[in-house]
Amino acid sequence: MTSSDTRSDPKGDPAEQRFLFEGQERLVAACMRGRGRPYQPLSWHAPGAEDGDDVQGDDVAARRREGYGGPAAMRSERAADPNGDYLRTLPPDKAKAYGAALFGTPSHRIEVNLADGVAFMNADGCIAHAEQQLYGDLTRWLRAQMTVVNLAGEVSRKASDDERAARTLPLWRACMKARGFAYKAPGEARAAAFSAYEGVVGVPGGRPGDLDRVRGREISIAVADATCDARVGRTRTLRGLEVQYRRQVMGEHAEQISVYRALRRRAAARLASG
Repeated sequence: MTSSDTRSDPKGDPAEQRFLFEGQERLVAACMRGRGRPYQPLSWHAPGAEDGDDVQGDDVAARRREGYGGPAAMRSERAADPNGDYLRTLPPDKAKAYGAALFGTPSHRIEVNLADGVAFMNADGCIAHAEQQLYGDLTRWLRAQMTVVNLAGEVSRKASDDERAARTLPLWRACMKARGFAYKAPGEARAAAFSAYEGVVGVPGGRPGDLDRVRGREISIAVADATCDARVGRTRTLRGLEVQYRRQVMGEHAEQISVYRALRRRAAARLASG
């Protein structure tokens, strides 16, 4: 694996990701129709920030303008799923049958061991059927796919657990406390800001002024967070560590990354040829 490989996205470029996503959704819909079940292909949306530490968390000016993103960020974290909405309207017995058609049943479970646990899928559902059409052997595909899906989280965890990053947390906490915010970590601060919207946005009884008040509180927390982050160098440290650990993690998983890319290329060629 070359150094350029460590910088590129192992999931492929956005155009390929969208092409394969939409192709798979069409296959899932066709399978569900064949089983007498409705299914609306999901709309593609570009991937957002990965889970883990916010690598732009020290941008004070951005936080002053946007806070953490407010309700818009919360909505983007809950992508629209019309099929899930439909499933929730069904009585329990029909919901179970619909779920079995889409996701499969435990009696057909396949699983693979990964570095940080076990991944599994049910091979008799329409999602698995579509993936088998695209990628072939499901066990091989599942191992490669879940390895790549988990790369960013593994990098983020290693960077966050590194003692160089860990040393910045007590300093960040002390800085935040001096500004009136007692949070253990940046993720907790963000979660607290978002949770305040749950009693306001789209909930009966919320007063018109509530949204402005909660939004102001979010921005106050976010600005304090970014100010303290910049002062103690937390995000700056994490950015450097993530470059280091990304190279390490991708090297450790080079074989499965290569399998994943090869299977995706073949799947794209199949779709393109009709």
